[in-house]
Amino acid sequence: MILIVYTTHYREGSDMFERAAKTLEKELCTENTQVVCKGILTKKELVDLFHEIEITHQTIDAYHFVGHSGMYGPMYGTRDYPEQFSPYEIKNLRIPFSSNAKAYFHCCRSARWFAAFFAKHHDVESFGYHWYTTVTADKIKFKKVKNVSQPVYTVGCKGKKSHGMIGSFRKYTRLEPLETMKSFKPADFTDDRTYNKVAALYDEVFQDIRVRKDEWAWLTSHLPDSKDKTLLDIGCGNGALLKELSPMINCGIGVDISPKILDKAKLLNTSNKNLEFRELNGPELPVQDHSVDVVTSLLSFRYLDWDPLMNEIKRVLKPGGKVLIIDMVTVPVKRKEFPRFIGHKIRHWVQRYQSPVFYRNLKKLVNDPDWKYMLRYNPIRAEHEMKWYLESRFPGRKVEKINIGYHSCMLAFDSGNIENMNEINLTYP
Repeated sequence: MILIVYTTHYREGSDMFERAAKTLEKELCTENTQVVCKGILTKKELVDLFHEIEITHQTIDAYHFVGHSGMYGPMYGTRDYPEQFSPYEIKNLRIPFSSNAKAYFHCCRSARWFAAFFAKHHDVESFGYHWYTTVTADKIKFKKVKNVSQPVYTVGCKGKKSHGMIGSFRKYTRLEPLETMKSFKPADFTDDRTYNKVAALYDEVFQDIRVRKDEWAWLTSHLPDSKDKTLLDIGCGNGALLKELSPMINCGIGVDISPKILDKAKLLNTSNKNLEFRELNGPELPVQDHSVDVVTSLLSFRYLDWDPLMNEIKRVLKPGGKVLIIDMVTVPVKRKEFPRFIGHKIRHWVQRYQSPVFYRNLKKLVNDPDWKYMLRYNPIRAEHEMKWYLESRFPGRKVEKINIGYHSCMLAFDSGNIENMNEINLTYP
């Protein structure tokens, strides 16, 4: 069969996704082909659909997803409670594909990372778009959909989000051709998401984490006052953060997926006997239940398997414990933010002058081919992805912007009492 799935409520545009899915259904339906077209709200609905196909001994020859997505793939639910299959969950999904099946993701930026990842772990050729998607009444050049009788297609196209006003002008004047879907074979994805190859360069940069003054100031101001606390740092890197926090805590545990970066962490903290470092293997924290007062994640949360790991965070935290998250996300500076943006830029240049060694080593790191390769498999999230996720899981708690750049910003989040967290995986079995 051919399976077409479209999202119904995640955010605006769902009516157009339904129309695009119905257009696709009409074009693919032939006398000898079974086409199933279904709207999906939650992750569980999709899992149940795959299971139903499997238990009826059917297989999927082509799978089409039409809807919104983030850097790690399709989005479900609503903006009030967004859902996304984590990489861990995607790898473990049971999908009854036939031999030589194909998967098509008609959604924003699906060719940046997700389509290649999906191809590898489900052994099917997969297709996606590099640019943001739009809806059009024409498959060759952008054509605005004006009435209900027109066909609707979801396609990749350069536009305002990716190329500013020039991109918008070229799109609406039909000067910009629509993007052709990019194909990925199972062998095209190398599942290396670690810092192993850049451990030495990373360690040179982050010998003193306090050089990141905005992040350090926010984090230390949100720690509990008591020194009699156990702190777990997820994505601890070379242990620079725990090194500086060591005098402020009773016990610190750093976890990371990169063995070589953990070796650097142990070397950096040989004199700090209240710290230990453990390897992280999958979204399971190597820590006992209710044994931690504070969980921190500095510049690593975007890489993590959010829902499975958030359940783990809740498991290991003591009653009243909390999680502190600081991370970078992509978002263009808004007009109303320009005064803060200019202030942050000035402060950035002052810090460059004050810490020349840090910025010299940082430049060497970000220009290294292994670093660029590593980032290819660790894509940065968009602001709304992280904001909607965290604020929906912790009602009443708000994400803060602590540093604003031209195309990105630094977000910070204090969960407050972990016991106030909404249940995770409400729809995923």
